[in-house]
Amino acid sequence: NHRLAGGFHPFPFHVTNALLHGFNGILVWLLVGAIFDKAVLSERVRAFRPLFVYGLPLLFVVSPIQTESVAYISSRSEVLSATFYFAGMLAFVRLRDRNPWWTAVAVMLCFVGAAMSKQDKLTLPFAVLLLDYLLMSGCDWRGLKKSWPMYGLFGAGIVAGFFVVVRPFLFAKTAGFSLDWREYLFTQFRVVFRYMRQVLVPIGLNVDPDVPSSQSLGDHLSWLALLGLLALVGAAVWFHKRAPLATFGLLFFLLVLAPTTTFFPLADFAAERRLYIPVFGLYLAALWLMTRVFEPGATGARWALAGVVALYSVGTFQRSAVWGDEVRLWSDAVAKSPNKERPWTWLGRAQYTTGNIPQAQISWNRASELVEKGSEQEAFLLGNLGLMEAQAKRWDQAIGYYSRALAIKPNETTLWAQLAVAQIRAGRAEEGWQTFDKGEKAWAVISPQYHFLRGQEYFQIGEYAKAAADFQIALNAHPDDEETRRNLEIAKRAAGIP
Repeated sequence: NHRLAGGFHPFPFHVTNALLHGFNGILVWLLVGAIFDKAVLSERVRAFRPLFVYGLPLLFVVSPIQTESVAYISSRSEVLSATFYFAGMLAFVRLRDRNPWWTAVAVMLCFVGAAMSKQDKLTLPFAVLLLDYLLMSGCDWRGLKKSWPMYGLFGAGIVAGFFVVVRPFLFAKTAGFSLDWREYLFTQFRVVFRYMRQVLVPIGLNVDPDVPSSQSLGDHLSWLALLGLLALVGAAVWFHKRAPLATFGLLFFLLVLAPTTTFFPLADFAAERRLYIPVFGLYLAALWLMTRVFEPGATGARWALAGVVALYSVGTFQRSAVWGDEVRLWSDAVAKSPNKERPWTWLGRAQYTTGNIPQAQISWNRASELVEKGSEQEAFLLGNLGLMEAQAKRWDQAIGYYSRALAIKPNETTLWAQLAVAQIRAGRAEEGWQTFDKGEKAWAVISPQYHFLRGQEYFQIGEYAKAAADFQIALNAHPDDEETRRNLEIAKRAAGIP
């Protein structure tokens, strides 16, 4: 509950995310240690145990690619789902040889927690299957029989999870079903390699990357990316008995990414937060490569890893500073995605909230040039521009922007209220009150902001009881809004309401 966490102040949310991230690092440390204790590994790989047990958690914790997941409050679901995901894998490795039923129950509980935290984490059963076959069973299918109760529960859980978790996800606003699934899939062939580069060489990170779409395999060399993916998977399968650890790492990376990089279109082609769990697999494969380059006991491997950790730490510190300042974050996005509308929109919002109105207007005007005409996003931009004109008391210009926004989104009651206020301020009071009436009939659900704005106008004309009624509705929707609470108290006193 946000009230228990200190209201809407972001600091407690950031602290919680950071603590969860640190805890996930501990889980990774325990998981890698358990794998080296229980798994079937070559003597050469075992000779590099400290490199994996200490190096992989450090890479996981300090990599700059994790900054978005930890710093972005809305990415709490990624970080929390990872806690259940890694806990499930750890429970499997630790309990597998003790009691198959307790193993099944423990892993199943973690599976439910991961899937409920983030819908796309239904891949946990398949990750455990990979772990079981490649590492715990020594690439022998007969070893899977030991865990048959768990796989039986997984089967039922996957079916239930599809109806309870996946179906709502398919109709969520984050889904990009305006996109053709083939366009999304062809683009993702390239995005997977973008992700690999960002995990291993995390430079040029961007909160809102502008990824060109591939409407066919011929666009932007998507066919070549597909061939590359097939070659990687083919090599992993071909060499899985000789390099099971590397195979597990690569296939784990691709598996956890699969729900967001295959047939289900999302609104964004790429997002760094989607890599929070998959980095585990790619770093595992990268460390395995180091065991082929360096000899056991050589200090070169430790120094190379220490250098990477140091560079990652500096990069994370710098990236965290960018995320710590909203204007800086979106200025960075605009510099890297200059022809994408959304970074300009959010830069304008950040500039507006910090009082830099002229720059906000420049950013929003640029966004309006790039936005898809007739889209909800254009209505949002026009509403923002109207609000800016209203604050400058240029009422006619504000009325023009609000009217254009309503032509696109006529069911937005807040826009109706803002238009009504602008008309009243422009000396067109009768028209303004008619607009309020139209807004109330425009949609079954009226926004709290509509009631707040109308309450202010009622108060201005001495209709204190009506003003109090509107402020009460607005306060019911946002109980923590002190401005609304003060306005309600003043209106009640003026109306003589106890």
